[in-house]
Amino acid sequence: MQLLGFVVAILTASSLAASNNIDDIQRKLDSDLQWGTYRPNLYFGTRPRLPSSLLSGLIWFGLDNQRNWQNTRHSCELGDNLLEYGYSRHNGRDFGEQLMVDQDQGVEIKSEFIKVPGDRGGSWAVRFSGRTLEDNVQGVSLAYYFGLEGNGTMALKVSKRMAKITGETPDLGRFRIRIMPAKRNQSPPLHPALQKTKGIPEAVKISGIAMNVPKKNVWRARDLFQEKLIKQAQLQANVILQNTDGKGPLTGGVLFQLENEGEDSLDSNLLFAQMMVHGEFAFDVIYECEDTSAAIKSGDIGAVASSRRKEFDIQFDAVFGLREKGFDNEEVEVAQKALSSLIGGIGYFYGSSLVSEPKPEYGDIDETSEPQLSNPYSLFAGTPSRPFFPRGFLWDEGFQLLLLSRWDADLSMDVLRSWYHTMDTNGWMAREQILGEEARSKVPKEFQIQYPNFANPPTLLFAVQALVNRLEAASTADMVDQLAQVYSTQGRAATEHTLTREYMRDLLQYSSRQLEFFMRTQAGEPLPGSVEHGYRWRGRTMDHTLTSGLDDYPRARPPSTRELHIDLFAWVTYMLSVDTELAAFAGPDLELNQTREQQLESHMRLLDELHWNSERNMYCDVTVQARDGYDELEDEGDAEERVFVCHKGYVSLFPMLLGLVPPSSSKLGHILDMIEDPNELWSEFGIRSLSKRDEFYGKGEDYWRGPIWININYLVLSSLHKHYMSDGPYQEQANRIYQKLRQNLVKNVLEEFRKTRFFWEQYNSEDGHGQGTHPFTGWTSLVVLIMAEQY
Repeated sequence: MQLLGFVVAILTASSLAASNNIDDIQRKLDSDLQWGTYRPNLYFGTRPRLPSSLLSGLIWFGLDNQRNWQNTRHSCELGDNLLEYGYSRHNGRDFGEQLMVDQDQGVEIKSEFIKVPGDRGGSWAVRFSGRTLEDNVQGVSLAYYFGLEGNGTMALKVSKRMAKITGETPDLGRFRIRIMPAKRNQSPPLHPALQKTKGIPEAVKISGIAMNVPKKNVWRARDLFQEKLIKQAQLQANVILQNTDGKGPLTGGVLFQLENEGEDSLDSNLLFAQMMVHGEFAFDVIYECEDTSAAIKSGDIGAVASSRRKEFDIQFDAVFGLREKGFDNEEVEVAQKALSSLIGGIGYFYGSSLVSEPKPEYGDIDETSEPQLSNPYSLFAGTPSRPFFPRGFLWDEGFQLLLLSRWDADLSMDVLRSWYHTMDTNGWMAREQILGEEARSKVPKEFQIQYPNFANPPTLLFAVQALVNRLEAASTADMVDQLAQVYSTQGRAATEHTLTREYMRDLLQYSSRQLEFFMRTQAGEPLPGSVEHGYRWRGRTMDHTLTSGLDDYPRARPPSTRELHIDLFAWVTYMLSVDTELAAFAGPDLELNQTREQQLESHMRLLDELHWNSERNMYCDVTVQARDGYDELEDEGDAEERVFVCHKGYVSLFPMLLGLVPPSSSKLGHILDMIEDPNELWSEFGIRSLSKRDEFYGKGEDYWRGPIWININYLVLSSLHKHYMSDGPYQEQANRIYQKLRQNLVKNVLEEFRKTRFFWEQYNSEDGHGQGTHPFTGWTSLVVLIMAEQY
């Protein structure tokens, strides 16, 4: 696409003035986004977007079973078997609410998070309310903690009504915290046999303990809390048994009530407030900065949350218009949960990554030295799954940004910038961002190491291209209208128009550097009798190509350094097309523009020459093998020959998915036939990842060998909608596939959510049931855009 000439003139005139404001706007945005629910690995936790700063989190366990303390809830875990959790509304800025239903521990908890703008990130509060479930006799222990990973001071003071924390850090300044249980809270019932027993502690609304622990262990708050619990339980059990002649009973409500400890100590860096409750309950946590204009009253939390809930609903309807598409209230609510859970999965991560030397090729001896920890750095990113993948994934992020950018363009650009800032001078970004000990604790050791010769699909360009497309479509009055959505003095969103040509040049610099990394490090060898080469994913094993994102999708067996991968060639070609657009938009650099256009033209030609198999009528991987019966003394030509490696499925679709197949090409007809054939890729629940006729269908770990993935199905719909439904001889077929596929996907994802209360990593191609990890609210949340028909 080419931009209209007046765009450059407008941006040139406005860029100087805008660039003077952009730093101020970014600082304002950073302040407004400083605090958030940026610990997505926890059921509920907050932190600022600052390294080594103040963390907080919720902890709970049921009291009926004395062993429940061993399964204290804190981090999201599949084994906890919660019936439901995930955000029902989250605007990404100043409001989020979720419901957590824990049948095993006998409790239901709702969280309502709000923020008020002010200096140093402003103030925030969260109200927890809920009830113990009907079969819960003793009740539940609730705790909320604050931990300081860096420099600063905190002190705890506990009264009958609340726990107060005062503190100060270099980055947050002075702050105060109040943790206040509701007056109506009821303590766990005391067993009749213990009512007259000596040594039974008096029930209290709230108690607190303050500790000093190594800064590196603050994230282990749950483990440290459990150590306190078991020591207290052992002491209390001894008292009860001594005073009841060994009869007991030993009930959780008595055993696990902590006594106040460490009050007024100024050298504490980990503080807990505990509340033991039964029946309906509530408590507020209020963090206030020293800016008095950002003060929060407990009585105002409910009203503020109610107001922002209504604002969220209005904005959701305005952005996605699902009711206009015929969806009912229940379906709209499911879509809201998909978006909100995606946003609730955004986190701030800081720490070192474990990086090795370039990994040798398959079959070569691995003599690389021990991996080293990188210098610490930060990342602001989404997470695909809070219990299973609570960290940044490069391949996933681009899909996640497609939805986030529709909701909040500036929040999505902040995520995009953060990712690009992790890029090294060679253009490499680690495909998994496993930063710090807390992140590494969730990853098997063999998957922790990142290799600087490993690439990953460049999906961040989806967000870049979406921005360029919006700007191309904008009117002249709106041309400088896209960067920073910041808070006004009333705390509501207002748009400041500050997009500059300089900013677009930054994006071009990153995208070009990444493109050159791909073309340099992922290049393959020329095929026999040819000087042309394609591309090959590094990191191959016999059964996996993790770097491609399609882990166990079948490839050449055995792996070879002579193979070429069609999906990677399509990605590089797509990168060239985006870089060409961005170069045209960012400003006059005719030499770069001409170079990119020439490279793009060459790649479009080679895409077919290297990878189209005219016998199978499909795009395929390629490898090289020795010619049968070749005699170097008698035969002419090369001793090796090209061999197509063809497996119908997602890999063979990539040229079409990325819009590289012309609408008039007969190749498109063959691709659409493959998609629509129920014996190949078509199912009533979505497009299969691998053909039902393929020898590897459903075999092995069966990850990308049949199951339905929403991200690729979204690309199918997006490409049909943008490229093939209104142009070329296959419009009717493209429309038919689009309409039926969209209907099938939406119906199945929504039905599975109704049944299970979760979104899933993938869906079974035989019966549509959700499978893999859950909740998976990364790219599965693209169902919202599919419902809205926004591509």
